[in-house]
Amino acid sequence: MTRPETALLAFPMHGQHKLSTEGYRTRDGHFIEWFGKKLASQGEVAVFSRPEPLPLELKYRLGDQTVAENTRSYRSTSFRLPNMQDRRKWWVDSLGSYRKPGAAAGTPVVFWNPFVTISNIAPEIRNLGGPVAFDLLDDWTYHYAFQSISEYVKKAYAASFEIADIVTANSEATLELARQYGRTDAVLVTNGCDPERFSHESKASGRPKVGYVGKIGKRVDLELVTSTALSMPNVDFVFAGPILDAEYREPLRRVPNIELLGDVHYEKVPELLTSFDIGWVPHRVGEGEVGGDVIKTYEYRAAGLKVLTTPVLGASDRGLTSVESLPAANHAAWLKQEFDRAPRVVRDLTPVPVEHTWEQKADFILNALTEAKDPR
Repeated sequence: MTRPETALLAFPMHGQHKLSTEGYRTRDGHFIEWFGKKLASQGEVAVFSRPEPLPLELKYRLGDQTVAENTRSYRSTSFRLPNMQDRRKWWVDSLGSYRKPGAAAGTPVVFWNPFVTISNIAPEIRNLGGPVAFDLLDDWTYHYAFQSISEYVKKAYAASFEIADIVTANSEATLELARQYGRTDAVLVTNGCDPERFSHESKASGRPKVGYVGKIGKRVDLELVTSTALSMPNVDFVFAGPILDAEYREPLRRVPNIELLGDVHYEKVPELLTSFDIGWVPHRVGEGEVGGDVIKTYEYRAAGLKVLTTPVLGASDRGLTSVESLPAANHAAWLKQEFDRAPRVVRDLTPVPVEHTWEQKADFILNALTEAKDPR
């Protein structure tokens, strides 16, 4: 059987193991899914994960590695051992261990992982001669998790902005980051959702339910969450997602009406949202923000949920209905007012605007790559 042509090289920030075991729920994951569908007539999307230590890579091979339609996963393995005191240093320590793509000249490239451009495969990417798109996720120059390797983050960004023909940014903050590096041609392409995945049906039952889906760590305002839940003992606060920072675990567990579901596979999120009355975004404002755009807000709205959010970047100006952006001090009062009207909150069935669909955003990047390859 002849192996299909490679239509696109993709270098996600999130590795294939995460994409497979948790679902393609991240920005890079959504784009990879759509690129695979859109390019089916031209060839496969080759997805190259960042390197993993050999013991971890062997462990991953034993698990389910289902991949998105018309994509093929390629692993990178390192014989080095990670620094257990600072795991972020792995991004630097593994720079020489990226698997070489071996693609044909002219193959387009999309990358989210800026470290690719200072890795051992950077010369090969440059020599391919095809159009290159850099799609920005969070701003790592002030992301709390990358402070110990900030020097390398800046070096990687500089190389990434230099090599990219096309730069897209997920928020106004990352757009400004691109401009600081001289990319005044960068384009704002905010996050979105796949509305067809979600149901407007409400299956909420029992006590009123306020729900949160996402990582639970420093971006979440712990004081806001615990104080609000304690002030509303007759409302259940449901959190679905992994706890990233250990100091969050016990304070959340101690509140009797907070339910911690743990990580929930992305395929099960639409059903989970049917059980909520309100979608919540209790994120910290200022310190703790990392320059991104909140995907869950779009998904809550795709499910018809009213949304309560702190005034983080983009909270009130994305053209979505039924999104209430309030300071943390006003959240409890707003929720109490909603549940005083009725035990169940009526869903808002206003469709998510088409410009906020992942399909349209994927089309934008693919069209930009085509125009860069064949300029008029």
